[in-house]
Amino acid sequence: MRRIKICHVQLLPLLSGVQNMMINLLDYLDRNEYDITVISAPSGPMIEKLHAMCIKHVAFPDLIQKINFHDIRIFFQFYKLFKKEHFDIVHTHSSKTGFIGRIAAKLAGIRIVIHTIHGFPFNEYQSKIVRFFYQNLERIAGVFCDNAVSVNDYERELTIKKKFITKIKIITIYNGIKQLKPIRHINRGELGIPDNHIIIGSVSRFSKPKNIINLISVAINVVSKSNNISFIFVGDGELLEKAKKLIDQSNASQLIHLVGWKSNVAEWYDLFDIVMLYSKWEGLSLTILEAMSMRKPLIVSNVKEIMN
Repeated sequence: MRRIKICHVQLLPLLSGVQNMMINLLDYLDRNEYDITVISAPSGPMIEKLHAMCIKHVAFPDLIQKINFHDIRIFFQFYKLFKKEHFDIVHTHSSKTGFIGRIAAKLAGIRIVIHTIHGFPFNEYQSKIVRFFYQNLERIAGVFCDNAVSVNDYERELTIKKKFITKIKIITIYNGIKQLKPIRHINRGELGIPDNHIIIGSVSRFSKPKNIINLISVAINVVSKSNNISFIFVGDGELLEKAKKLIDQSNASQLIHLVGWKSNVAEWYDLFDIVMLYSKWEGLSLTILEAMSMRKPLIVSNVKEIMN
């Protein structure tokens, strides 16, 4: 019997929330019933994970986060691949690939096109013109979409209110995770953190939506006024070097630790006394779910997507 052909379209080949939710979903699919392909930009830990799962990956070298003239070429590359492979389902993620991928898939004759909203490209920190531009792109892409999934009620309700897609085509499915279990316990002495220090930890990308530079500034201010608090930041991203420079300039590197991206996040949550998330906007953060799974107290910013 012919297997159902599914193609998931990602933007970045990272292992942050968007990619991890897709991988969790794919992990539960019966390979005897489903033939799975994932598209993304090249070179990243997500690709290594997919290879370990024996899932086919197609890299598009010109696929980058910012809107650019190469996006026209990407559109035709998507269209050509969709037309060639005759996928039964195309499932897009993220805003840019969600726009290009949905239109290309439907024009290529894909029967079922699904999009998961992990957060919109517009927010209150942008000008009205920018928000208007992105909102109209969502309305256009919505015409080429059979079903949409929101990971929180706020974005589902906003989608209906702004008429990005009709009410009957969108549902809320909250993100979920497997129970985290640390394999080993990290000794705080390995990082030079005294036994009497409270450890405040963060696990997130070093990116603008995560408000990471402001969180680093808060950490610097806290350690300058306290003698028993240390911070640990797990993750990497485009703002990592800026964060390092800010910490070095403040002579706070002994109390604020940037440990990079880690695959064993359970062991780091196990080390934290408190978990902090300072995002400007979100979809439904896995950091919150992971911290709750490890029974850690949370300090989070009051953003609509998290609170709804």
